[in-house]
Amino acid sequence: MVVTVGTARAHGPGRSLDTHTAALDDLLRHAAGARAGTARAVLLRGPSGIGRSRLLAVASERLGAEGMAVRSVAGLPGGASRIRAVDALLEPPPEGPCARPGGAHEPRDTHRDWRRLHRRALDLLADGPTALVVDDAQWCDEASLRCADFILRRSADQPLLIVLAQRTGVPGPGTRVLTEILAQDRCALLELGPLDERDTQRMITRVLGAPADPAFVRRCTEITGGNPLLLDRLLHTLSTVGIPPGADALHQLSTVHQTVLASLVPEFLAAGPGPVRQVATALAVLGRAAVDPLAALSGLSARHVESALGRLRHIEAVPADSPPRMREGIRTAVLAALDCEELRGLRVRAARVLSDAGRPAAEVAEQLALLERIDEPWMFAVLREALAEAPTRATVAAAGRWLRGAPGRRLTTAERADLHVELARAAARTIVAPADALWHLRQALALLPHPRDRAPVAVQYAMMALGTRRAPEALRLLERVLGDLCSGTGAGPGPADREVRVTVESALLATAVNDRSALPAARARAAALPVPSGHSPADRRLLAALSAFAALDGGSAGRAAALARQALRADEPGTAGWGVFCCSAVLALADSVDEALTALDQALSPAETQPPLWPRRAALAGRSLIRHGTGDVPGAARDAWAAVEVVGPAGAPPFARIALSSVLLSQGEARQAAAVLDALARSAPDLDRSVWEWQHYLYTKGRILRELGDPEGALELWRRCGRSEEEAGIANPVLAPWWLPTATTLGGLGRGAEAAGIVAAARERARRWGTPRALGLGLVAQAAVVEGRDRTGLLARAVDLLSESPARLELAKAEYQLGRELLALGDARGARGHLRRAIGLATRCGYRVLAAVARDALVTAGGRMPQLATVPLDSLTHSERRIATLAERGHSNKGIAEALFITPRTVEMHLTNVYRKLDVRGRADLPRGLGRHPGAPRPADGLSATS
Repeated sequence: MVVTVGTARAHGPGRSLDTHTAALDDLLRHAAGARAGTARAVLLRGPSGIGRSRLLAVASERLGAEGMAVRSVAGLPGGASRIRAVDALLEPPPEGPCARPGGAHEPRDTHRDWRRLHRRALDLLADGPTALVVDDAQWCDEASLRCADFILRRSADQPLLIVLAQRTGVPGPGTRVLTEILAQDRCALLELGPLDERDTQRMITRVLGAPADPAFVRRCTEITGGNPLLLDRLLHTLSTVGIPPGADALHQLSTVHQTVLASLVPEFLAAGPGPVRQVATALAVLGRAAVDPLAALSGLSARHVESALGRLRHIEAVPADSPPRMREGIRTAVLAALDCEELRGLRVRAARVLSDAGRPAAEVAEQLALLERIDEPWMFAVLREALAEAPTRATVAAAGRWLRGAPGRRLTTAERADLHVELARAAARTIVAPADALWHLRQALALLPHPRDRAPVAVQYAMMALGTRRAPEALRLLERVLGDLCSGTGAGPGPADREVRVTVESALLATAVNDRSALPAARARAAALPVPSGHSPADRRLLAALSAFAALDGGSAGRAAALARQALRADEPGTAGWGVFCCSAVLALADSVDEALTALDQALSPAETQPPLWPRRAALAGRSLIRHGTGDVPGAARDAWAAVEVVGPAGAPPFARIALSSVLLSQGEARQAAAVLDALARSAPDLDRSVWEWQHYLYTKGRILRELGDPEGALELWRRCGRSEEEAGIANPVLAPWWLPTATTLGGLGRGAEAAGIVAAARERARRWGTPRALGLGLVAQAAVVEGRDRTGLLARAVDLLSESPARLELAKAEYQLGRELLALGDARGARGHLRRAIGLATRCGYRVLAAVARDALVTAGGRMPQLATVPLDSLTHSERRIATLAERGHSNKGIAEALFITPRTVEMHLTNVYRKLDVRGRADLPRGLGRHPGAPRPADGLSATS
């Protein structure tokens, strides 16, 4: 024990005490009785932080000012000291560190020793009244406290005051003796309890310099539990940050309180009972745990753990939750007080305790993932099991540390490569970008010299690298592997070897189709390939790539869609891979939106409990763009936010951020949409290397600029989009239809002649592609560059064509434009009909901006606002509406599945959702005329009611 000794005979005014004033008055009254010649003792008792030491300091100054000599000693935990407390109080300090070699443990004649110390006390009392003060007496040695009691009994008629201060709840060598002394009449007890609101108000006034609002005082008293130390720290922190004691500062008190508490709890624990400290440390390591694991890790009984948890709850280090957990800031502070090796040992023990308790491997791995060294075989076995169940970036990194530190372990090259591939798959299922997965795959590739072994790893690398900066590297890798395979050194002529080559070929095309620099050579390569049968997975992946090239070429929507259907028809459900994403995009461009959405619905409802997240987010982004194109803005918004919510907009893939900006623009949030795309441009400086993302970026950013009042900036971006398509050889008119807003903007500026050539080329591409959407948009663009009745005729034909397409949003725009043109020509009655339809479509689509301007136009045309109640049919998705339409017409589930290239199980799933939304019991209760509802799809060609 370390002791501090002081002697005071102070004069003049002492320091003030704004708390425990009643206890101070009682202590001074006992001191007055002692000065009058009657020795007495006082036991001052209270919990940690209650203000004992401050009260003793103020009392010592007051006693010194009143002419009383004060000698004090304060003990600290740690066992007996080299010098006994009574020696420090009554005898001169030793000359050096070895002056009393025996110290508290030196053998003594107890009675003779006590008489000697009594004589020393009488010598001191001969000079005047004396106070002997012992703070933290519970940590003093037992002999000193018994000697003090002896001196008190032998000095009954002397001006002697003995003050013993005890910290409650903290056992020590002197605790039992203090209890015995208290049981005698010679010792008075002063209990220090929590501060009341009056004491709290005085302390606030002293520290903050102004009286506090009553609500502020009540809140301070409540959150500190009347603990003076905690209140003092809280108030000084408030003073430092400049928060006044007013009612408007109540919401800031809790935050500051938690910060102060986190800084104080380690002090409380260090000075508190050992069991509390052990349980607090165990709980900090485990984070959240029941009593049994805490007992096992702390080495205490369940009863002691419960008692310690009660004390931790009392000081608010642990909320009243079950199972117990430690507040995060306090947990950090407790762990920071441990040295590295001690913390490592605790984490290893915690992992063993959790494993022995049968906890899930993922929970055990949380402890191991925090270790710098993963150096025991059982640790890697646990991490591997956790990676199979629920991988996290931390567990992937920990397993990687084990693998990197395993050169001396008996692992073959093939085993090491397999482990890297396994870790890559696990990393792909975490919420981060695929950088970690790609690193592990590169390590595996470096360990595999044979092309046939490298091929599947190279394909996996390429698929994970899609949309990242590693895509060009993946393309070169696939070219090398394919060259080796085709040269005869890597594969033979058998079916299995052909499957390997086709798999690599399809991955190469899938990578190149989104790389502007590689696209021309890949297009020529794709054109030279025969169309595969689609019987094997490799063939289906190749078909998906070929469908993408067919869509970019823009030659025939029917041919591109047929390739996509062939690729999807036999594909396994629940695989959100590139093939599904690609085929759905092609089908959407070909106006086969229901098939596209059905494919993505299946991909986004995987059988795997934790599928790879990167392709899943890409599929969500693709579904958002498709839904937005059909006018389902609320559905598009849900998918776009789902694609970015895990990692935030800044970490989401480019397509997800483009989809989100499109949604925000349609919801009237143009500036927020611009911020999303600006962040994308900053984080992806090589975005212009891509094909699909770059075109959509330029098209969407142009629409945002036009909405923000910068038509010239918008026109420049759209022209740039057109040049980019021309350089890449993209001829599809609806991939990113930049030409449409270009024509309408130039027409609105009176510069329609500038757009004539652009419109003519676009209409020719639309004719070649041949979908109602493309043809209808071409007519809208042409209408923008002509005048008078010619314009209304073109818009009327555009409305008819778009009504046959899934593009409800574009139909709403065309209806609005036609209504405005008719109004300008004086046909208010005709205008009102089209404007009402535009408002109805825009409202059901969730397109707020268009609905608002169409309402203004309708009022101008003399029309009344339509009452637009949402009907249950509006809640159906496109897939649900189409399946429900066919079911209502009498088609069987099997027939619907075959016609739409989906499984009967998918049909059942959609029909179940339809019954729930429409509140019907089965297909017999489905309402008639589903197919005639606005925006409903046309029935599938060639499907008979008997199928």
